[in-house]
Amino acid sequence: MDESRTCHAGKTPPLFHRAKKSSRRLARVNALAEMLRFLPHLSEHERVLYAWSLAATPQERWDRHESFLRSHGLFTRSGRKKYGLSS
Repeated sequence: MDESRTCHAGKTPPLFHRAKKSSRRLARVNALAEMLRFLPHLSEHERVLYAWSLAATPQERWDRHESFLRSHGLFTRSGRKKYGLSS
């Protein structure tokens, strides 16, 4: 039997599974970006970013939120207090 098609229970899935999943996600992002075409105030780049955020899973959205806070130095409470944010 072909190695790439055997079951990998409990292990990282083979590359073709990840590629298939990412191609489905890309198709969904493209469809969402196409649906967002009616928003005249968004550029093409902004539409694609917005579509990626809509297609993201809750965990991916949370990870992006945390990375945004880290990139602006607001991840820790002391960092937020320094800029006058109250949480």
